[in-house]
Amino acid sequence: MELRDYQREMKHRLYERWWSGARSIMVQMPTGTGKTFLMAEIIRENCANGVLVVTHRMELIEQISKTLDYFGISHGCITGGKKFVSAEKVQVASIQTLSRNIERMFFNPGLIVVDEAHHALAKTYRALWEKWSEALFLGLTATPCRLSGEPFTDLFDLMLQTYSIESFITEGWLSDLEYISADPDSKAVRDVFSLSKRGADGDFQIKEMAMVMDCPESIQHLYDTYQAFASGKKGIVYAINCDHARHIVNFYRQRGVSCCWVDAKTPAEERRRLADSYKEGRIQLMVNVDIFSEGWDVPEVEVIQLARPTLSLSKYLQQVGRGMRVSQSKSHVIILDQVGLYLTFGLPTQDRDWQQMFEGERSGRGVTTYNHPIYIGENTMGKELVNLEMVRIKSKTEKREGLEVFIQNGKYGISLNGKEVCAPQFERIKRLPDPYYAMCFYPYDNVFRGKVTVVDAKGIDLKPELYGNVECNGDFFKGHNFAGRLIYWDGKAGRNYCKKPELGRLGRFELVKQGDLYMFRFVSSGMEFSFRKEDVRVNTNGKIFIIGNRLIVCNGKIKNVYEFVGFSKGMILVRLPGQCVYSLIQSSGNRFCDFKQSYSGRVTREPDGINVRFNSWQGF
Repeated sequence: MELRDYQREMKHRLYERWWSGARSIMVQMPTGTGKTFLMAEIIRENCANGVLVVTHRMELIEQISKTLDYFGISHGCITGGKKFVSAEKVQVASIQTLSRNIERMFFNPGLIVVDEAHHALAKTYRALWEKWSEALFLGLTATPCRLSGEPFTDLFDLMLQTYSIESFITEGWLSDLEYISADPDSKAVRDVFSLSKRGADGDFQIKEMAMVMDCPESIQHLYDTYQAFASGKKGIVYAINCDHARHIVNFYRQRGVSCCWVDAKTPAEERRRLADSYKEGRIQLMVNVDIFSEGWDVPEVEVIQLARPTLSLSKYLQQVGRGMRVSQSKSHVIILDQVGLYLTFGLPTQDRDWQQMFEGERSGRGVTTYNHPIYIGENTMGKELVNLEMVRIKSKTEKREGLEVFIQNGKYGISLNGKEVCAPQFERIKRLPDPYYAMCFYPYDNVFRGKVTVVDAKGIDLKPELYGNVECNGDFFKGHNFAGRLIYWDGKAGRNYCKKPELGRLGRFELVKQGDLYMFRFVSSGMEFSFRKEDVRVNTNGKIFIIGNRLIVCNGKIKNVYEFVGFSKGMILVRLPGQCVYSLIQSSGNRFCDFKQSYSGRVTREPDGINVRFNSWQGF
């Protein structure tokens, strides 16, 4: 089988680093993108020097062995149930069996491949580096992170990272997904966030999880959710422990769903038989306890049901990744997140800083806080609850475009094309018609004092100084200032008025009237002045306005604001404000000529005070 483009690229990057002197390299590739095929190709090219492949589960050993057979690579297996054939240049080993016999191993590989390499920090794996210090090492994982935040740099010189999950979905190498999460206000999320005890690995304590969540009410909710969103679909359910898995299976079976459970105590042969029945379609749901979260390859999986809370980013991504392999039998995978893992980790497609986790600068540990936004329905401005205390986070092929409201940690915010433009700090948001988007209400506390802000249709916070109960009447907002005085805020001009303004027009310009005074209703340099109606003169074509000592040329667009000097032979003499530069302008609005004040002649004002005369100027 020929490697895909991104697999070939990764192989070339790997060899380049080995040839540059790095001996131990970790490779990160998302679940379902073909790490095992890449591994087989590298093994095939290096088998003459001896290759040792190490992993931690029997299912993974069998999967790797089948892949090597597919590539025509002769190999042996070092496991408790098989005889070691020392003549083979390639060996696939269980880390448990290998660690018990490592001192008696005379096999001397030139390359050691560690599958699911995020486990490599365990003591049993470290012995490989001590035993075969001269070998090349390749670690493969989708999730180079640890709950503890422990770095991998003691074992691996560097990490090579491939493309994001979102990119693989876009290119068609991974399945699209529909994500339905427990609502932040649901009982399930409250139960998860109430868990206070931790196990030896730093994750939730199994006993406490089971005590809180392994109950008829919760299992009924699991079943109802599955029937509502994925009835009849082939899926995997991740349970807390053996008892929890058994209770789920019994409940589902009583209601006509064909399912079984698998855990670490299930005999290998029975585990293999159940897996084959599932792959062949005789079993609809596979309920498991930490067994099929890594390396299990069944592309036809249509639904992943998460019934087990975790603080481990690695475990979360490994579990949902079981459903993201592409298959002709499905258009997408449905993620039923019954325990609110989205709230802790975000979507599986979210970009992660794997390099920081690899180096130990960040841990793969989640926190029990509501860290990720829930987007709000456009029509109702309420959470898009689909029922059963579940909320739809992402639909198939959905891309966040335009302005949207979201809720996070009980506060509302606004995003533009999926990126936050207003932080979630508002108590409520009220939609507005164009050219605005929404009116946002801060909480009433010592900091904000019930402040209200307005966001326009481009996602820009216009930052009005409005407080209290604010009403929107067209472009004007009625409210109070910080001192409690009634004001009218003009959203178009960004000005405050003590009385509601009247609107009028001057040629192409919109005006605001307050008593006898007018102002241009926009903010522009030189235009922020008030005037009376009788002070305005307009030329016949409506393009030139003289207001007091100012002249405005409007020829489609505002050209400039000038200081009006006077008329001369049908033309207008103006000066740029604050400058000694004069211009003559024709009444049509076209600039005629410019000249400096230092010309050899003089400008003389006529007795009428409006017309001017030039002396000794050759250009006029």
